[in-house]
Amino acid sequence: MEKLEAVQKVMRFSDAVREWVTEEHSVYFDDFDEQNVDDYEPGGHGDLADQIIEKGMREAILDEEDVEEFLS
Repeated sequence: MEKLEAVQKVMRFSDAVREWVTEEHSVYFDDFDEQNVDDYEPGGHGDLADQIIEKGMREAILDEEDVEEFLS
């Protein structure tokens, strides 16, 4: 699974994560793209994407197998 796909899956299926991202970070589903989920510089969403994925794993939306390629 690609990193963008993992972020989108969590945002789609977790109301709690989606609300947290929009309310605390003012970032919305459509704001994520293939480049900015890997961008850890200011203006990128790399750190936020990683947090979303971690929350998705805790909520059992994602399996470790789904994300092991880009979280290692």
